[in-house]
Amino acid sequence: MTAPSAEEALARLRHELAHPPFHAVLRPEALEADPAEGRVAVRLPYRPEFGRAADSPHVHGGVVAALIDLTAHAAVAVQIRRMAPTIDLRIDYLRPAPAADLIAWARTLQLGRTVARIDVKIADATGKVVAVGRGTFGTQAPSKE
Repeated sequence: MTAPSAEEALARLRHELAHPPFHAVLRPEALEADPAEGRVAVRLPYRPEFGRAADSPHVHGGVVAALIDLTAHAAVAVQIRRMAPTIDLRIDYLRPAPAADLIAWARTLQLGRTVARIDVKIADATGKVVAVGRGTFGTQAPSKE
C-alpha cells in the first residue's frame, strides 16, 4: 500500500477526530499530519469541564490520557487508513497541565502488520511538556467472517 498524500492524511486525521461520539465531548482539532514520517499534531481547546476540580487551574489527568490515546490512534489510522484499536497505553504525567489549550504530537516508532508503537508528547501553550505517553495499537485488517 502506498503512503497517503499529506492532503489525504490530514483529511483522515480530521475524520478520526470527528468520528467517535466521545470526541464530541473533547472537540480535538487536527493541526497537521505527515504520513511519510508517521506524525500528527492535535490541539485540545480548553473548556472549564476539563478542570481537575471546581475552580482548579489544572486539567484533569483523564483528559490528558484521552488526548494521548486519541492522538496516538490517529497517527496509526492516518497511515493504515482505518481504525487501530488500543492494545496498551502508558502515560507519564510530568507536571500539572494548566487550564489552557493543549497540543499533542504523536510519532510512529514502529508500524507492523499486526501492531504499531506510537510516542506522544503533550505540551501547554508555552511549549512546556506536561505529559508523555506510549501506545500499542492493532493494525491487522479485520477478518471477513
